Amino acid sequence: MAEALNEQATQATHAAQARRPAAKPPLPAWFTTLQVALGAGAVAADDATLDFYAQDVFSQGEALAVVVSPSAVDELQLTVKTLAAAGVAMVPRGGGLSYTDGYLARQKGSALIDLARMDNLVELNTVDRYVTVETGMYWSTLNDLLAPHGLRTPYWGPLSGLRSTIGGALSQCSVFLGSGEYGSVGDSVLSLEVVLADGSVLTTGSAAAGGETKPFIRYFGPDLTGLFVGDAGALGIKARATFKLIPREVDIDFVSAEFDDPTAMIEAMSEISRNDIAAECFSFDPVLLEQRKKRMSLLADAETLLKVVKQSGVMAGLGLVASGRDFVGEDKYSTHVSIEGKTAGEVAAKVAAAKRIFAARGQATENSFPKALRAMPFVAPNSMLGPAGERWVPVHAIFPHSTAQAAFKTLQAFFASKQSWLDEHQIRIGYLCTTVAQQAVLIEPVFYWNDSHTAYHKRVVEADYLKKCGEPAANPSATAAVGALKAETARLMRILGGIHFQIGKFYTYREGRNAAALALFDAIKKQLDPQNIMNPGVLK
Repeated sequence: MAEALNEQATQATHAAQARRPAAKPPLPAWFTTLQVALGAGAVAADDATLDFYAQDVFSQGEALAVVVSPSAVDELQLTVKTLAAAGVAMVPRGGGLSYTDGYLARQKGSALIDLARMDNLVELNTVDRYVTVETGMYWSTLNDLLAPHGLRTPYWGPLSGLRSTIGGALSQCSVFLGSGEYGSVGDSVLSLEVVLADGSVLTTGSAAAGGETKPFIRYFGPDLTGLFVGDAGALGIKARATFKLIPREVDIDFVSAEFDDPTAMIEAMSEISRNDIAAECFSFDPVLLEQRKKRMSLLADAETLLKVVKQSGVMAGLGLVASGRDFVGEDKYSTHVSIEGKTAGEVAAKVAAAKRIFAARGQATENSFPKALRAMPFVAPNSMLGPAGERWVPVHAIFPHSTAQAAFKTLQAFFASKQSWLDEHQIRIGYLCTTVAQQAVLIEPVFYWNDSHTAYHKRVVEADYLKKCGEPAANPSATAAVGALKAETARLMRILGGIHFQIGKFYTYREGRNAAALALFDAIKKQLDPQNIMNPGVLK
């Protein structure tokens, strides 16, 4: 009897041990070093934190070993130097809004470096017209800092600027606010301070000359600033950035139009772009417009209305209420432009030109949408879920004006050929287009489908919106189908001659590229990151 009881006790002990989670290995020396130097709160390795930071809008990366959050450049240098000495791969993260695997680790046990705490203003020079900030600063914060001085950067942020950081936009390249006139974020930056893989700091632009030289000009010899724009963090971690400053618009007006034919819409956008008429020129197809109208009910959005009244006057606010959500026909394509100028006369002339261009190809409609967008340019990142809780992910390419119309038609035909398959997985496709300076049109198909929300969505999307939109049932097969469609669409866009921003680890960089250019890039990468531990897997 005693032997039987002992056997039962032994079995019970083994069963209890089996139920316990496996003991974690002892923390490495570099982990303790970072905790002591930065403080325990800046170095996290709990499961919930590691799981969240291993996800982006669409995908899941390899398991992380640690999340480190430095608060100053010297702390970032120490972090990088410590991790490099231990041979630990590093992944930089800005606002965390990537959907191209930009900050997802490809090597298990990588360290994610979260730059959100590095968000300070370093210098605002109104005389020499530049501003230097730490790269963890949000675009909305920078805009708020500059507004009292009547200044702004030429490109002044993506629509996600409430959460998008300066460093993230520079690393992935970014367009929208101001892009119709001034191009991408790379066209507005003057100088960078980059922490390299050995912990040293590389300075670019005129400030690299040393001494008392200020970061007031980008070019003093070869353009090293450009080398780090769009590098996806492959060459180092951006710590500080300096941007040129311009006066904020003195006068502004808005024009909208609707079209039956998307190629006529793109033709009109190209004409607006070539003639340098609009600060922003963007368009929606009927599907994307429907989603946006459901999400941001203009009739119910009192905050937007108040900001329009403040910016454009009482009558403009009343006009917004009158037009409400139904300012474009349900089956129409729509284009919206924001027009800035130094004088009312300059703006009026540009408005007249835009209306002539639109009238030749479409018809005028209420300008409620661009007016509301400018009143609240930065909003919470709730658009990563549809109004019924659908998952969301875009794919894009930038085309020259000469090929943009044909590219759009080819994409439409491509998706039409897959209609039965799209119906099977209940995938809906919308389009966003926007102009980039005077040279190009960005075309972005946007996919919506039903699947349950990830830990990422539940933490990033506002709780009130999550409650209102609801959550679909788990549908991993649809998500897998979207992943395959996204990749196939990107390949088609490259065949059509398009190029990509936000390359991350999704879009192809090396395929078909000039051999001499690749050899030079590889030599630079080896010089700056000989261990290949700076965001391995990007620019594939």
